[in-house]
Amino acid sequence: MLKILFYITLLVSACMCAVSCADTCNDNRNSLPLAGFYVSGADSTRQTVSNLAIIGASQRGDSVLSASDITKDQVYLPFRIDEDVTKYVFVKEREGGELVDTVTFVYTRTPKFTNAACGVCYVFGMREIKSQGVLIDSVVCPEGYIDNVNVENLRIYFNDDILDVQ
Repeated sequence: MLKILFYITLLVSACMCAVSCADTCNDNRNSLPLAGFYVSGADSTRQTVSNLAIIGASQRGDSVLSASDITKDQVYLPFRIDEDVTKYVFVKEREGGELVDTVTFVYTRTPKFTNAACGVCYVFGMREIKSQGVLIDSVVCPEGYIDNVNVENLRIYFNDDILDVQ
């Protein structure tokens, strides 16, 4: 009887541990950079941007990450884990043509063991952020690195004289 009680207690404990461990990786815990949009020279309030397409450059198939028909105030910008450079092209559609900017992120990649359930994530140490064009004033990574905490870790500042703020 004591053996049966021991095995039942062991089984219940194992089930409780499995249930509590299953939720540890449901949040965005994979070092996916989240960029918020701001207007240069303004306060720290995020701005909504319309008619803006974001395209992954120098990647197989140069894919559209975010279409221009979607109004947005932030976007996830995945970084490459096979190279130390990721480039994105920002295309702003407006009357009279398009404005095109290229943003280049140069970083280090350091694998970090999270836990047994989640495995390994990358920590991206920002070395340099370059912007070419007139649409984007600057891009900053306030912490200097991006890890697996689901927070806004990039700020993209648009030129206010070009951007039609909503």
